[in-house]
Amino acid sequence: MSEHRTTSRFAVVTGGSEGLGLAIADALAHDGADLILVARSHDKLDIAAKELGRHGTIVHTVSADLSAPEAPAQIAARIGNLTDRVDTLVNNVGTAHFASLAETTVDEMNTMWHLNVQIPLLMSQQLLPALLNARGSIINISSYWARKMVAGRHSAAYSATRGALNSLTRALASELGPQGVRVNAIAPGAVRTPKYEHSYLTPMTTEQRTAHDEHIERSYPLERLGTAEDVATAATYLASAQWTTGIILAVDGGLTIR
Repeated sequence: MSEHRTTSRFAVVTGGSEGLGLAIADALAHDGADLILVARSHDKLDIAAKELGRHGTIVHTVSADLSAPEAPAQIAARIGNLTDRVDTLVNNVGTAHFASLAETTVDEMNTMWHLNVQIPLLMSQQLLPALLNARGSIINISSYWARKMVAGRHSAAYSATRGALNSLTRALASELGPQGVRVNAIAPGAVRTPKYEHSYLTPMTTEQRTAHDEHIERSYPLERLGTAEDVATAATYLASAQWTTGIILAVDGGLTIR
């Protein structure tokens, strides 16, 4: 962390207590930012704050359920008590439900639309004064599912929300650029997070795991899954890239070029 700052730089990371969000928070802290982590679980936030605090980082936590309608305004009020400037807002919270068209439910669609599209928009809206004050940037975490479909995994509703988030990113970049706020997105490929390990890899048989590994080697030119640190490196770049706005940065090992 920088030793010579005269003004604190604040980074707000939703879903910042684990997985991609925690890795991004850690990378931003190493780049000199103080942190405000937003997540549901008090316990996970406490663990994350202790882990990040070992680096000498100032870490504030806000426990909130972003699925609640009043959450963005309440979170912004809490953040406003801590700082009047936000240099980086990372909209990392999201959810995915994969189902065929025939089996897709309205509840699943509404949940994904709210968390994947409305929450990034509302968090950006609520924190806009602080972002303007810092001439800061917004980083939306999207997905390769906006661009690439996978045979056998039906994704119409989920892919639609990721495409919408990409369009939102470009539209906000156009709107907010003249006011000094940059807006970009990262579209990761499959990332080997604890959630990916637990929900996807662990239940596999040995034969399924072998087939999975062979599929990764065929699908990804770099022949491996991503790591949380791969995505965090991209977030650190976008947070500091002063002449970069409106891009959807594919961090996917080359998946979407095939």
